[in-house]
Amino acid sequence: MKQTLLLLALLFLGATAQAQGFITVINDDEFSVLFGNPTTVTRTDGSELTGKITSGTLMNGYLKSITLKTVDGEKHKLKPEDMIKLSIKATKIIKLAMITESTTSIQELTKTNFDKIDNLDSVIFERAARAKKDDKYAMMQLLNPGFDSKIKVYADPNANQTGGLSMGGVQFTGGEDKSYLFVKKGEKTVITRKKNYNKNFEELYSDCPEMLKAFAGNKIKWQDLAGHVFAYDQVCE
Repeated sequence: MKQTLLLLALLFLGATAQAQGFITVINDDEFSVLFGNPTTVTRTDGSELTGKITSGTLMNGYLKSITLKTVDGEKHKLKPEDMIKLSIKATKIIKLAMITESTTSIQELTKTNFDKIDNLDSVIFERAARAKKDDKYAMMQLLNPGFDSKIKVYADPNANQTGGLSMGGVQFTGGEDKSYLFVKKGEKTVITRKKNYNKNFEELYSDCPEMLKAFAGNKIKWQDLAGHVFAYDQVCE
């Protein structure tokens, strides 16, 4: 079964060089589009709050603060140190951006309905290490919900992006990130850059012989990054 899944991944990755398969990155000036949407916050003590965001700040890709109005009308002002996870249901226009970026590679790899993949209709921020010397934590956007059980991929706030088509403040084409923050099995965050991806590939997947055997040399392509993460999630122990 694992070999079949990996073969499907290999065949599709070779045929879809342009598909990345990660949820679209929400930029600082786009965050307000999500205000008023159903939201769940998991606090540091493990408790949850549900409601809608009335205000908030995303600065340089880091979530700085939100105000959440719960169903009872109470307002909670929350900072990164108060939260471990923030999940916001996507608006219709944000969903379209996600599907434009993600549906082809993911759907073909799984051979299942795109909508059946958990959390792909949500924008999720989680607490993760910033990959700096001081190892400080921050709330960053998770880009691979639904296939993040082994590797979590976060938007790199310092990533440079290519241009593309946007509408209403939402990127629909292009916008290919040139670096990501990877957290493998809860370990320290590592920055993965396009120019170093061959080296990163071996570091990330060295514990999965199937991956190293299937993807080697010129078969390791940056544009297949999401497919590699997905294959590792599905195929490797």
